[in-house]
Amino acid sequence: MENLWTPLFSMAVFLAVFAVGDVVSYKTKGLISGVIIAAIVYIGGYWTGIIPTDSIASTGLPTMLTAIMIPLLLVNLGTAINISQLLSEWKTVVVALVSLVGLALISFTVSTWLFGREYALSASSPIAGGTIAAIITNEAAVAAGQPNFGAFAMLVCSFQMFIGMPVSSFMLRKEAERLMAKGLIAPNAVAEADTVSKKKFNLKIMGDGPVQYQTTPILVLRVAIIAVIAYFISNLTIIPGSDPTNYYLNPNVAYLLFGIVFGEIGFLVKNGLQKAGMYGFTMLCLYSLTPNSFTSVTPDALLDMVIPLVGTLVFGAIGMCALMGYPGTQIVTDDMVNALSVSSEEKTAISDILLPKMLVGGFTTVSIASVVFAGIITPLIW
Repeated sequence: MENLWTPLFSMAVFLAVFAVGDVVSYKTKGLISGVIIAAIVYIGGYWTGIIPTDSIASTGLPTMLTAIMIPLLLVNLGTAINISQLLSEWKTVVVALVSLVGLALISFTVSTWLFGREYALSASSPIAGGTIAAIITNEAAVAAGQPNFGAFAMLVCSFQMFIGMPVSSFMLRKEAERLMAKGLIAPNAVAEADTVSKKKFNLKIMGDGPVQYQTTPILVLRVAIIAVIAYFISNLTIIPGSDPTNYYLNPNVAYLLFGIVFGEIGFLVKNGLQKAGMYGFTMLCLYSLTPNSFTSVTPDALLDMVIPLVGTLVFGAIGMCALMGYPGTQIVTDDMVNALSVSSEEKTAISDILLPKMLVGGFTTVSIASVVFAGIITPLIW
């Protein structure tokens, strides 16, 4: 039986599990994510011995994720952040950042008192963000010799939508009702959020240059160049004597910030990995960390996580009232708007008001703040 689990067979099983997860996620409109399905299948497989605990590691995906893919993903993520849109929705940005402060206060006080410092702080970054924040926490936990808390961070990331989506849907409906009651709904009242043009370099191989220069090597090379620069600059900020190594400018934060800056000035193409056809594979590497993080989790350890898991999510929702990013922000908004008993024109007008706020809020907390938050919080846990 051991001969069956070659790297190729392990990859096929991994893909099959996440394919089923994608179908379940689609059928439940995102409420049950593919990550949850993968966690259940692999935990059960590890405990019963059906799936070897080294099956994911044998594919090489986790190694590529840590060494290469996370820097590329974070730089690429930065290019998707529209500064002009963030500025136009500055009130939403302020509310999102204040909610992050609320989450931090809850995590360092109530959650720490009830569930312990490690559980409370390991949950805080994933609650604020999503997969990337959970991975940063998981890596820090593994480096500190505490893989169970890394697995806990991935569980928090997997289950956060169970609380985030109902809470967000309720809040959105209340806001839609308030807008209608005050007569503030009018079709075409809100302009498109992404119409402000940005001045960029106009070199032939920059930005939207000739198609012959928009090849996979060239597009990915640009992302890699910025990732390398960000890495070396971050390493110049290592805090002397820190063990494990800590930074004034965390590498993950540097990747994101440099992606934003070089995306704005035009050196990087927006969503360059997607245009290069590389994004799908990088996401596969990202997904591999979920089953790989559960290899050392025993039934007793998982049972010990249940109360902290539910508790930190509940208190996190009290502090933050978000718990999800894109595409969850769009899914819950569209579902709520479609359920309203109003005309199609009014639905469009409501969506024009609410959806930009949800998207900007998600980008602020999940794409930007959670990565910065994780870079600050994880060195404090162990």
